[in-house]
Amino acid sequence: MNYKRITTWLAIVVFLSTFSCKQASDLKAFTEANYKLQGIEDLRLNGVDVTDKRTPFDFRTAEGDSLLSAFTTNNLSATTTLFLEVEMQDPEVARSMQITNLEWQLLVDGKETLTGNVDEPLNLQDGLNELPVVSTVTLAEVEGLQNYEGFSTLTTLIAKGRDVRDRLVFRIKPTIKTPVGNVTLPDYITVGQPAGS
Repeated sequence: MNYKRITTWLAIVVFLSTFSCKQASDLKAFTEANYKLQGIEDLRLNGVDVTDKRTPFDFRTAEGDSLLSAFTTNNLSATTTLFLEVEMQDPEVARSMQITNLEWQLLVDGKETLTGNVDEPLNLQDGLNELPVVSTVTLAEVEGLQNYEGFSTLTTLIAKGRDVRDRLVFRIKPTIKTPVGNVTLPDYITVGQPAGS
C-alpha cells in the first residue's frame, strides 16, 4: 500500500515538474516572439461603430453626444476583433498561452496617448490569432493632466485620411496564466506592422 502511494506521488511530481518546464519554455517563447497587428474589424466605442468614421459629420447627433460625454468623463470602452500574428523563434514546437489580463498603450509620435486594459481571457498560439477584445480606453496622462494634445493629433491625422501607421506605436503587457499563478511580463512588447504595410 505504501509502495503504491509513493509511486503515485512520484508520478505526480514528475508530471508537475515536466508540466512546469513546458510552461516556463512556453513563457520564454512567447516573450521572445514577434507580434504583428494584421488588422482590426468592427471597432466600436461605447457601442458606436467607428470603423468608417472620418469626420464629426459622420456621426448621428445622439452618437456624437454619447461619445463626447464618455470622452470628457474618460469613460470610454471599446469592442473589436484584433488579428494578431505571433511569430515564434521555434515554430515547429506547438505552444499555447492563456492571457488573463492585457494592458495596452497607443503612442502617437512617441507619446503615450491612449491606454486600456483587457480583462477577459485570451488564448494565443503560434500563427494568426483572431481575438475578440473588450477593453477600457483611457486618455493617457502627462504630468497629471490628460493628453488631449496626443488625441487631437491622432484624430486630425485620421480625419485627413492619411496612413497614420508610421506615427503610431502599439504596445502590450500581458499577464499569463501559469500553474504557479499569474505572471505579468515586466516590460511592454511592441506590436509591429505586417511586412509590406
